[in-house]
Amino acid sequence: MISDKCDYRAKDTKWSELAKPYYAEALENYEKYIATPSYNDPKTATKEHPFGQYVENALAFTAELGKRLGFKVDRCDNYCTELSYGEGPLIDVYAHSDTVPVVLKNWNTDPFKPTIVGDRIIGRGASDDKGPGLACLYGVKALKDHGLIDGYRVRFVFGGNEELDERCLEHYFHVLKKGYPTYGISPDADFPLIYAEKALCNYDATYNVDLGPAPFRWGTVLNLVCEDAEYDFKNLPAHLPFDKVKAVVDNYLADHPEIKGTWNGTLLHVKGKGYHGSMPWNGVNAGLYMINILGKVIGLQRLHEVYEDYKTGDGQPFGGNYKSKAFDRSSYCVGMFSYTSGKLVLHVNMRLPEDADIDEAAQNVRERTYVDKLKVTSKTPALYVDPKSAFIKTLMGVYQEETGDTKSKPEAIGGGTYAKESQNTVGFGGCFPGRDFGMHEDNEWFYIPDFYADIGIFAHAVYALGQLAKKEAKK
Repeated sequence: MISDKCDYRAKDTKWSELAKPYYAEALENYEKYIATPSYNDPKTATKEHPFGQYVENALAFTAELGKRLGFKVDRCDNYCTELSYGEGPLIDVYAHSDTVPVVLKNWNTDPFKPTIVGDRIIGRGASDDKGPGLACLYGVKALKDHGLIDGYRVRFVFGGNEELDERCLEHYFHVLKKGYPTYGISPDADFPLIYAEKALCNYDATYNVDLGPAPFRWGTVLNLVCEDAEYDFKNLPAHLPFDKVKAVVDNYLADHPEIKGTWNGTLLHVKGKGYHGSMPWNGVNAGLYMINILGKVIGLQRLHEVYEDYKTGDGQPFGGNYKSKAFDRSSYCVGMFSYTSGKLVLHVNMRLPEDADIDEAAQNVRERTYVDKLKVTSKTPALYVDPKSAFIKTLMGVYQEETGDTKSKPEAIGGGTYAKESQNTVGFGGCFPGRDFGMHEDNEWFYIPDFYADIGIFAHAVYALGQLAKKEAKK
């Protein structure tokens, strides 16, 4: 439901009036868009359709719609659909056509047959990102139809791989060599806007320790606190009577009520609490607790030190808690653990403020923890746009004029948006403060009055950025 904390109300402005004639057509195509399943399907992925047939169907839908709406269309090797119009300084919009998968049995309605109940539209992708993305497209359509794309160019990009590893925009910019915009927005975030996002770095930390002959793997993804861990104590590297082992473990469990341990013979299952990797301190890492338990049973202090290094989730124990004006904390989420042949690997998702150096932070981990080997597997620079810049002031002015909301402030987040894949770009809408539409969850939905309001707001925002870009181009 819409939170009681949300005091947003749509205002009648010249931009909302401009948008009204498009409401019916936009909603009709919104329903068709949701009715086009578009989760990544490796089984049907080919060189021609890199993300599978479902995503291809959705990208083809946006291409055909863009053609009918009067835009120039480029399919971008089927990694993206690009729609463009106008000439001059470039204003970009980045939305995405792919969605997360569904578990059909958990839905109250068919996720691919959009259901309207009152002012809600229910379906996979309704809020992430088909609703806001399509609203923005119709906002740009309104500008085009009224001659308001005047002396600047709008480039609208629907990507096909945002929910996985964003290979869509990687291909768009680095293979196809598409240029970066003067300004850009991504309607795949929250209003009023997101001006800063932490740098991301994934690394594997390897420890040479004997934890028995049987391999194990805990956790599901890097950016989620490991919620479950299992270890069979019949595989201990040293022979210890099980009754004594169990007594040590049970005493530990009694002293740590934040976790739940259950036995099935010699197999121990530890249950923690999953949480998004941007704020691991809000979770309870079952894998770290299991490592600490093993250290106590085996008598290996080194495992306790590993637990101590990562239990706070912010790098404080080893001097890795970097801070900035935008962010007051770094984060280190141990999302997965793996063990085989005497090597324990912690798979870590590290997030850093905008002025921290990723390579120096990784080197700090190498030098100040008990790790034997550390390998960086990926890294993405931070996003930061000066909140006092003309860019941010322009977008904030648009949002406040259209909503009357002068209380909400620009945000700095530990997570990442689609905007980070470009330059001179920020996340801007289309979810209003206080809304919770169950993105990625079962029974995802969106508020139709917000969908309509988004059309006018996005039209105003793109126009305002176009005018700013033209003004700056003349200097």
